Amino acid sequence: MKIEPTHARRAQLPVGTMAMLAWRNLWRHRRRTVVTLFSIAVGFGLAVLMIGFGDGSHNSMIRNAIKLGEGHITVQPRGYLESPANHRYLPDGRALQARINALGLPARVEPRISLQVLASTPANSVGAGLEGMLGADDERARMLRPQLIAGTWFEAGDRRGIVIGDGMARKLKAKVGAKVVLMAGLQGGDSQAQLGRVRGIFDSKVDELDDFLVLADIGLARLFLVGEGADPARESVTRFAVFLDDPDTLATSTAQLKQAVDSDQVVALDWREMMPQLVQFLFLDDAGNYVFLLLILVMVVFGIVNTVLMSVLERTREFGLLRALGLGRRHLLLLVFFESLLLGLLAVAFGWLLGGGAHAWFAYAGIDVTALIGENTAMMGTFMDPVIRTELSGERIWQLTWIIFVATLGSGIYPAIKAARVTPVQALRT
Repeated sequence: MKIEPTHARRAQLPVGTMAMLAWRNLWRHRRRTVVTLFSIAVGFGLAVLMIGFGDGSHNSMIRNAIKLGEGHITVQPRGYLESPANHRYLPDGRALQARINALGLPARVEPRISLQVLASTPANSVGAGLEGMLGADDERARMLRPQLIAGTWFEAGDRRGIVIGDGMARKLKAKVGAKVVLMAGLQGGDSQAQLGRVRGIFDSKVDELDDFLVLADIGLARLFLVGEGADPARESVTRFAVFLDDPDTLATSTAQLKQAVDSDQVVALDWREMMPQLVQFLFLDDAGNYVFLLLILVMVVFGIVNTVLMSVLERTREFGLLRALGLGRRHLLLLVFFESLLLGLLAVAFGWLLGGGAHAWFAYAGIDVTALIGENTAMMGTFMDPVIRTELSGERIWQLTWIIFVATLGSGIYPAIKAARVTPVQALRT
């Protein structure tokens, strides 16, 4: 009689059968499984809310920084960011804007002139940043005009009207109607001055802006460029601020602009390149959120290891019997691993049910952060909206799901290996 090899007589379990057995094994101790799932769902829900509020606050700061700053993309003289100077400007602003408009980008292009000046009144003199723009239609004007606490906004074409922050007004002891002398140095060493009259005073809640900005019509600011040798007919500017209709097109729009305008004299930069300090702050804050997520993962891993390992230890005799009947180590390992897989799927499902529901509510209703951190929500030259709503991108949802699911699967490896190492003789003696 022919004797078959031992491995040929080993029992085989179809995948469907192993999945069914794993499902039944999970619910042998319903209370333990439910408690584990609930703890994972609560932890996952907290992680979703934490990341959602983090992304919501970051996006709020970014949106406001872009509106108060230089747009999603900035076209300016090469080297200006590293070494700003009044003599660095784009001499033919009219031709350059025509080239930008010819690209047909879904965006608004705002010409601007940024200068370093000395603002003086009979009471005091302070360094300031003069920002010339096209009246009330500029995006920055739309943000700051509702923040006026005195006076009105300057009209388009007003060659004398200026708007200053309340911090600047206190330093200069200037009220609406006061005269302010704006003085700027020339590249050759001389100086030039223009007279401005305060039309309005704003309070943006951002001290860096309130203490430093002097806003004026682009015509007034251009007089300083003419003093530097610019041709008035060519409408010289220091930069163009490009505000995209859809921020998701930032990468493609930046690439198009770079290809069209980049040269030895001109460069196109996106908002991340223009505001590296803000990017660094957001990165560090994001890292803090992921530390919280790491703590959640530790809780998830210990919860699942506890549930699956206890289940394995309680069934040592059963595993020994299965091994004695011919079930291979590999199938025993897969059986326990299937339990972890099913537990992970349930954990992610319940986690999104709880966390996703909370996210949907706070995405609609938001939370008033001023009750937590006070009225001043300004930081890094920008500010958060008073009411923050949770925001989760599709990439973030996939990222959170994948992290929790992989952590769940990984936590089932040790119990599965322990079950696979069971020897029939020792197991049946327990």
